[in-house]
Amino acid sequence: MAESFAAEIAKSLLGKLGSLAVQEFCLAWGLEADLARLEERLSAINAVLSDAEKQQSRNDKIRLWLQTLREVLYDAEDVLDEFECETLRRQVVKTTGSTSSKVRRSLGLSSNMIAFRLRMGHKIKSIIERLSEISSLKSDFNLHEHPNDYSSVLHEEIVMNRSFESFFGLIGRDGDTERVINLLVEPLRDGDAHPLVLPMVGMGGLGKTALAKSVYDNEIVKAHFELKMEACVSDSFSLKLVIPKIIKSATGEICANLDEGELRQKLVTVLDGRKYLLVLDDVWNEDPQKWLLLKPLLSKGAFGSKILVTTRSQRVVEIMGTVTPYNLTLLGQRDCLSLFYKCAFKERQMELYPNLVEIGKDIVGKCKQIPLAVINLGTQLYGKTDEKEWESVRDSDKWEEKGDGILPALKISYQRLPTHLKRCFLYSSIFPKDHLFSDLELVQFWMAHGLIQSSNPNENLEDVGLRYVRELISKCFFQDYEDWIFGALFKMHDLMHDLASSLAQNEYSIISSQNHQISKTTRHLSILDSDSFFHQTLPKFTNKLPHVRSILFATSLEAPRCKTDFEKCLSEFKHLRSLELMDGSEFESLPEKIGALKHLRYLSFAGYSKMKRLPKSIFKLQNLQALLVGAKGLEELPKDIRYMINLRFLFLVTNQKRFLEGGIGCLECLQTLFIVRCKNLEFLCDDMQGLRSLRKLVIAGCESLISLPQSMKSLTALEELYICDCEKLNLMMTEEEKEKKIQPLSLRIVFFGWLTTTITLPKQLLEGSKDSLQTFIIGDCPSIIELPECVSNLKKLQKLQIRHCPRLSKRCQRGTGEDWQKIAHIPRIEVDLDDS
Repeated sequence: MAESFAAEIAKSLLGKLGSLAVQEFCLAWGLEADLARLEERLSAINAVLSDAEKQQSRNDKIRLWLQTLREVLYDAEDVLDEFECETLRRQVVKTTGSTSSKVRRSLGLSSNMIAFRLRMGHKIKSIIERLSEISSLKSDFNLHEHPNDYSSVLHEEIVMNRSFESFFGLIGRDGDTERVINLLVEPLRDGDAHPLVLPMVGMGGLGKTALAKSVYDNEIVKAHFELKMEACVSDSFSLKLVIPKIIKSATGEICANLDEGELRQKLVTVLDGRKYLLVLDDVWNEDPQKWLLLKPLLSKGAFGSKILVTTRSQRVVEIMGTVTPYNLTLLGQRDCLSLFYKCAFKERQMELYPNLVEIGKDIVGKCKQIPLAVINLGTQLYGKTDEKEWESVRDSDKWEEKGDGILPALKISYQRLPTHLKRCFLYSSIFPKDHLFSDLELVQFWMAHGLIQSSNPNENLEDVGLRYVRELISKCFFQDYEDWIFGALFKMHDLMHDLASSLAQNEYSIISSQNHQISKTTRHLSILDSDSFFHQTLPKFTNKLPHVRSILFATSLEAPRCKTDFEKCLSEFKHLRSLELMDGSEFESLPEKIGALKHLRYLSFAGYSKMKRLPKSIFKLQNLQALLVGAKGLEELPKDIRYMINLRFLFLVTNQKRFLEGGIGCLECLQTLFIVRCKNLEFLCDDMQGLRSLRKLVIAGCESLISLPQSMKSLTALEELYICDCEKLNLMMTEEEKEKKIQPLSLRIVFFGWLTTTITLPKQLLEGSKDSLQTFIIGDCPSIIELPECVSNLKKLQKLQIRHCPRLSKRCQRGTGEDWQKIAHIPRIEVDLDDS
């Protein structure tokens, strides 16, 4: 990466060395002296890291010294992780009460304690020697000791409605929007091509995507076309990737398991005889043959169908365009100023700070009329009133670097980020362009790599991570933010992705049909072409990649030899922290070798895979924090999941009828549980009281679920409960009426939706949350007759929303409804036909 982040890594290491668990472990194994020397050496280097990182941009020798140090620190992390893994495995044996050799072997527990101690002692001494060698060089750089203050991180005001998309297209593009709409709705003439392809071309950062979206959503356009579709193409133009995006946009259908011939036929069926508009966004394909494969399929629509293509490439215009392209030009200087002031100043703040207004003019002048640059720097300065901060942006030496105005501006924005956000932003670039991020999943990915830390032991790391996400969105490093019921979705602008990839290039490699190379410092791999990776990259770099920490397969693993190749791949990467299969696979089970990945913390195959079973060896992964199992669902979730004692996040799709006791209910560290699309599931486990740390529970799309277990009333840490699309569910918990003692709960948010047969709300959960519940939403539950009396006791409730519940809505009408007195104390009430 452009920066070493050595101080951040050293801080994390020192924290681990000081942890009680590591100290106790080392004392038991006789390694305390070795660890003490390691801590001493690391502390001595850490004292000068602050000064070194300030000087690295001006001194290449210091920069290289820091990069060498970083590699040693990563290796030290691997060693300490082995201690943590061994500790966790011994904890499993202790808590399950089993000391049999069979259990110990199944967990991979070291049987030869002397051999383990010697091996770990050797590794620690090797790290100490390497650190000593590096430390001896620091005197050459005249570095000064500065204390690193990690006690607190200042979190700025976050205004979520000021994100990227709320500015783009806001100012100065009305004329462009109108002209493009006119071009799309004007009648075709004899001799016009079918389908007509209108390219919109312009440099990056002008707002082509935002303009295309504005056109797509316009009412005139909606009325003109029978069918509208959009697909972001980005780096890959293969039919196997592009056609499913078009079909999904048209019908909502996911075509994961269709071959190319079936996809072609499906697209023809979707388009047949219909006049459509298709937006192909961010096209880079300069191979005419690939376009000629898709074009005949798109001609199956009715005469008058049109395609709007956005691109930066003039060659794409030549290949695809059938009419004169629409050239999106630079934004006018006056509009740029208006846009900047809108982004940078709070309401009525401009007149209070005329000096800042003048500095702002200079900054905008350097942005060269590129909206993305203007927006990005404006949001960076939002609410800031210190002239020196504004001047530091105006006078940055980054403006002197070669570029069209956009890259220098984005680099300045990046430079102004606090270190913890820089690392999170760069790590996000492992995901492909146009990837739709989920805030909950991205936070788990960051946690897997140790990027989220807090000096407050009472602060939940997931909450810290979500705050990081909101900060990056508010500073326009992410865009297209959508707040959904269970979490948020967003994307990264392709220029932001380019920036992150360029800054992270020393540690990050993309494997595609054009690129098979991996650097010796590569720690993160994004696989866009699995065939190239398995048959060209891996053979060339065998035994040279043990330090890779994350692998993301953005392509499907469906070739005949893929499973064998994948198994060999796992043997190469012993220090993986995260492994994700995004686009599905033919595997019915992961290889047993996955159990050897003892450092693994994040495992996702929530894509469209055919995975039916978890291998027995997976339960050796005591370090695993997040497990995402999706697609068609597992046949069954084995009880052995109880051995995953570090699991914090579980996204589960399964085909079983009920969860067995002694399985999920034993996961004491679990914080977030998604039970989704389990179509056969009738009952949850009866021992849910064991989920002592569970804070968020989502049950969705479980159409056979009948009832909730009585043990749910013991989830005292639960803060968010979402239950939806469970058509047979009775919300009244088993034997609820017999229960007299109410267990105090911590619920803050409760959402019940699309529960068609539910008649009664769960009184125990509501009564137990009388001192905590703040948001209560009921939607599309037509059979609910009334609110229980206990609603009147919900003293902290700030928002009640009732939608599409005819009988309940009638009873809750303002002033006249039979249940009005139960809810009159709530500040914000939203009921059908009665919003206030």
